[in-house]
Amino acid sequence: MMAGPPLGALAALAARKFAARTCLAYAGRRWTFAEVDAIVDSLAVALTVHLSPGARVGMFMPNRPEIVFLQLALERAGMVRVPINSRFTAHEVGVILEDCAAEALFFDQVTADRAAEVSDRLADVWFCHVDSDDAVNGPHWSHLLSKREGPRVLADVDAGHVCSINYTSGTSGKPKGVVLTHHNWAAMYRNMLVDRDIRRDDVFAHVGPLTHSSGAYFLAWFLRGACNVIVEGGDVDAILHTIAAEKATVFTCVPTVLTRIVNHPDIDTLDLSALRAIGYGAEPIPFNTLEKALKRFGPILTQNYGLTEAMMTVTLLHPREHFGADGKPRIGCIGGPYTFVEVALRAPDGREVGPGEVGEITIRSEHMMGNYWNRPEETAKVLRNGWLWSGDLATRDAEGFITLAGRSKEMLISGGFNIYPQEVEALLTSHPAVLEAAVVGVPDEKWGEIAVAYVSTVAGAALDAGKLQAHCKPILGFRTPKIFNFVDHLPKNANSKIDKPALKAAAMREREKATHG
Repeated sequence: MMAGPPLGALAALAARKFAARTCLAYAGRRWTFAEVDAIVDSLAVALTVHLSPGARVGMFMPNRPEIVFLQLALERAGMVRVPINSRFTAHEVGVILEDCAAEALFFDQVTADRAAEVSDRLADVWFCHVDSDDAVNGPHWSHLLSKREGPRVLADVDAGHVCSINYTSGTSGKPKGVVLTHHNWAAMYRNMLVDRDIRRDDVFAHVGPLTHSSGAYFLAWFLRGACNVIVEGGDVDAILHTIAAEKATVFTCVPTVLTRIVNHPDIDTLDLSALRAIGYGAEPIPFNTLEKALKRFGPILTQNYGLTEAMMTVTLLHPREHFGADGKPRIGCIGGPYTFVEVALRAPDGREVGPGEVGEITIRSEHMMGNYWNRPEETAKVLRNGWLWSGDLATRDAEGFITLAGRSKEMLISGGFNIYPQEVEALLTSHPAVLEAAVVGVPDEKWGEIAVAYVSTVAGAALDAGKLQAHCKPILGFRTPKIFNFVDHLPKNANSKIDKPALKAAAMREREKATHG
C-alpha cells in the first residue's frame, strides 16, 4: 500500500473547505464546491452499486461538466477512468474499450452515433447517454443523480490503486494504455502546486480537451479553491469570447490553438486584460506565434513539457526564463525539471551526454507510470533501471536549459549526418511570412534520406521555395530541406497537433510519383 490519501479524499477536503465558493462554470451555469461535491457523492454511490471495484469506465464526450463530475466520482468510488478523445472513430473507441476490458462507457449527443456502433460489438458493456434516458445494460444518467437515503458505502480506496488508464495516440501502432495510480496523480498535482503560480482567486478557462491535458489541470486549481470555466464549443471565437466574458485569468493550450488565437482578427477588440498566465506545450511552438503572443499578452507565458507516461509535469520554462541573455525568445526551450523530477539526457547506451550534445530525455519521478496496461514487453522498452525513456531528443546548455530536438523516431540521417526536424522547424517559423511548418524525412537514393518541409504562410504573404531556402541555408547548411511544399493548412490529429504521419505519407507518395512517374 502506498502512503498518502487518494484523490477522492483530497477533493472532498477541498470541497468542504471552499464549500460556498464558485467551483465550476459552463454555458451560463455555475456550481459551488458544495454543489459539485453533492453531485459527485450521488454518482460515486450509484457507481459502486452498478459496477465492480476497480472497474474501467470510458468517458467519451467533448468538454462539458459531466466529465468533471465523472472524474471526481470515479476517483471517490475507487474505479478507473479511461478518457477517450471525442473525435475518435467508433473503431478506435472499440479498440480501447476492448483492450482495458471496460465495464461502462459514458457518452453524449455528440458521440452517440459512434457509441451506438460500438455497443453493437460489446454486448456486456454498460452504455450510458448523459443527455437522455437512453442506456444499455445499466441505469440511465438521471437515475444516477437521484437522491439516496442511508449511509454512503464507498470502496476502500488506497493511494496505490489504479486511478486512470490514459491511452497514447497509437500513431505507431495499437494504442498503449498508460496506467497511473492515485499516488502518481497526487505527485503530479504536487508538482503543479509547488512550481506553478496557482491562486485561489484564479478563473481557469479550459480550452483543450478535459479528457486530455486540460483535464490534468482541473484538480490542481480545484484544490486551491479556484473557479474552473469550461469553454462551450472549441473554436477560437468561443475561446476568446469566454475568456473575455468570464474574465479568465489563466488558460493553457497547444501551440496550434495559440497560433489561431494570436492571428484572430478580433484579438484586439476583446477585453482580455484579466489574463495573467498562459500555458502552452505538447508540441513545438512556431517562432512567430511565440513572438506575437509575447507582444500581445506580455511575458506571462509558461512552456510546459510532459508526456502521457509522465503526465504533464516533467519540465517547465517560467515566464521570466523565456528570454536569453541576448533578449531574444528561447525557441524550442522547455526549461528545466520540476522540483520533484529528475531529468537526464542519455545516449542509446545509457550514458549521460554532455552540454550541447543530443540525448534522449529520461525521467525519474513519483508521477511517472508504473506500466502499460497488459503490455509488459512495451513497458520494458521504456522503463529501465528506474528511469523512463521518453523517446524525445534534446540538448542541455551550460545553464541547464533543455531544448527539444525532436522525437527519436523522427530524426533522419542525410549523407551520414543527423538532422533533427524540430531545429529546422524552429528556423522556418522564424521567417515572418511563415505561419506553421513541419519537416519529415523520406528515402533518397543519393543522400539516404532528405528533409521535406511543409509550410503554411501568413494570409497574403508572398513566399516561395527560393526565399525560404535563402533564409535557411546560411544557418542550417546541409540540414536545409531539399523540398518545400506550400499548403493552406497543416493537417492536425485528434489532439490538435500537427499530423506528421499524414505528412510523411503524403511526402512518400509525392516522392514515389516523382521517381516512377
